[in-house]
Amino acid sequence: MGEFIGELIALFADGFHRRWHVARTRRRLAAGRPVRIPCSARSGPRPEYVNGSLHITPGARAAAFRARGTDRLDLPAGGTFHEPEPDTWHSQDWAATAYLPPGAEQPVHLQVDSRYLPMVHVALADPRSRQVA
Repeated sequence: MGEFIGELIALFADGFHRRWHVARTRRRLAAGRPVRIPCSARSGPRPEYVNGSLHITPGARAAAFRARGTDRLDLPAGGTFHEPEPDTWHSQDWAATAYLPPGAEQPVHLQVDSRYLPMVHVALADPRSRQVA
């Protein structure tokens, strides 16, 4: 029974913390300040998903995915979004999207908590926009 209660406490604490972080991220983007969004990414040179964060600066021409032990992956803004195949997802708990940067041949697969996904779409599709969705 104690194990079950411990799991419930962790679940509720994570939910509260995530809601707080999403609200803080929205406020920072609306104010024109840079943010980091927890994210997993997979691209051509990376055959598997890597956990890291997406660094977004409002108005910048690119966002950057950074993870420990890997090179920085720049994602130029102005590309298109596509729905990835469900069997390519890293985590079924996070929303997945495939981003095809302008001039690229292969998309970058991104997975973020679904509450962050609209912010990622706005930041990469129209970097001059301060709309936070």
